[in-house]
Amino acid sequence: MLLVRTKDTYAMSSKIKMKTLHICRHLPQKISWTQQLFAHKVCQVKAHYLFQSDIRNPVNVYQHGGLSHCCHRFFCTSRNSYIFWKIPNKVPAHQKVTGNTQQHDGRSLLDRYIFVKTLYNFYADVPNGIILDTAYADSRPGDDFDTSVPVVVGLHDTPGSHHDLVPLLSNFAKMGCRTIAPTFPGHGDTLGMMSGFDDVFSQSTIEKATFIQDFLVDLGIDRVDLLVGVGAACYPMMHLCVAETTSKFYRSMAVISPWPFQRPRYEPNQELTKRISDLWDRPFFRTPIKMMLPAYKVGEIEDSRDKITAAYLLNNLDLAEASMLALAVGSMNLPRVVVYGEMDHAVEKELYLDVLDRLSIPNNNVSVFKGRLDSPRLPGALVFPDEGYDLHRKQAGVVSAFLLELVQLFHPQIRF
Repeated sequence: MLLVRTKDTYAMSSKIKMKTLHICRHLPQKISWTQQLFAHKVCQVKAHYLFQSDIRNPVNVYQHGGLSHCCHRFFCTSRNSYIFWKIPNKVPAHQKVTGNTQQHDGRSLLDRYIFVKTLYNFYADVPNGIILDTAYADSRPGDDFDTSVPVVVGLHDTPGSHHDLVPLLSNFAKMGCRTIAPTFPGHGDTLGMMSGFDDVFSQSTIEKATFIQDFLVDLGIDRVDLLVGVGAACYPMMHLCVAETTSKFYRSMAVISPWPFQRPRYEPNQELTKRISDLWDRPFFRTPIKMMLPAYKVGEIEDSRDKITAAYLLNNLDLAEASMLALAVGSMNLPRVVVYGEMDHAVEKELYLDVLDRLSIPNNNVSVFKGRLDSPRLPGALVFPDEGYDLHRKQAGVVSAFLLELVQLFHPQIRF
């Protein structure tokens, strides 16, 4: 196992002091490869309860995604100890093999962690990128990528976490799909390995898209059959689907309760969120802000940390860019669907219709759910007249059955 400790927190500066890194116990020699590792102040990596033969290539442990590539992939059970272990590549007790698919009970999709190094050469002050202790859900952790197994990736809303998608993704897991859902930085249990990393991430569309791609690469995923995004996640998922370097990675997409392209979802609170983010950038004001935030309303957000995250998202949101991304998706031969409820009090029906228009979804392909689910026509949409913004939880079974058509385009053997 590997035990990681840092002597002091990361300093937000391009002037970085270089020191040596050493591996203790069975590997006592000093190694001067700190610059490739973190390019920040000294870290100590200790070989803990391992024989020297168990660390086959210690110099390359941290390349390409932080700690996740030591021999094979390792996963973190606790961010307090930063201990990693290798998960056996075998069928767990909660899965049962039937034919060519594994029937999953859908209950073991929670609370996994992996270190992800992302946004390399993105920030001027942090040219070597940031390392995020990422919380995520995975129905088949430790499995090698298999082209015969459908991969469904879910992206949660702001505020939110991967836990919000479990009711929806568990249905796909039961059908034999591999379901994966990461938690974005600044949300849930995903934290920067250094305290400064949390302040660097500003919740912009390109930051989120880059993080998701690096996260999937670190997990060993070579292709995603269905990318599902809820709420504000529609912006980074469209970026992933149209970017030249990642467009072939994603084979279809589904947007649930998307944020509009003409105005922000929390438009009445936009002035307040701008003030929050401006003050939060000044460390001196953070303590009084924490004390005052519970008294201010930002949509239906109650948690103070979530209000700060939403403030950064709204103030770094480029609606013109989002509109161009939607038009680009609409011009592609990409299977896509939109699902929304007409009882969403924060987004008018006309704004959802504008989303359908920009994604080139014709009116004839829009189905209205009235107790009976019709086969989707692609590109298409599913409308719930009596549901609101959280229909992905209340109508998880109906939504997953509707989205199954996208998975069956590439894996016709999958059945509900």
